[in-house]
Amino acid sequence: MNVAEDDWEDIAIDWESASVDGARLTVSLLGSPSREWRERVAEVIERLQRGDGGWGEIKATKSSVRVDGVSPGSETELRHLLESAFLQANADLRPEADAAESDHRSAADQQMTDAFRSFSAAPNTDTDDDAG
Repeated sequence: MNVAEDDWEDIAIDWESASVDGARLTVSLLGSPSREWRERVAEVIERLQRGDGGWGEIKATKSSVRVDGVSPGSETELRHLLESAFLQANADLRPEADAAESDHRSAADQQMTDAFRSFSAAPNTDTDDDAG
């Protein structure tokens, strides 16, 4: 997908719209995700999800994310999974900010550069447990 940088919008979760009915979480999206973006989110979720996290199938649509079988106590872990998957999909599909800068890099180096730069938008979840 060749989207100009000016036309790109990161897709985000509108947590204020979250609703759980019959153990199904439905939350609206901010932005209009492409099919490619939705497929990428599904791939990332599949890769990140380990075992039974306290929920069932996760599906991103054009306007929302639906998660079946959400169980009490899984809210924080599920939020972390979804936010991580969205951040990665946005980083993977976002057009390069400065194509000239990346002309001298190999494709693999540019991909890693983009991945590291995407961390700047990520909330810091580190704790001071390792401090003295």
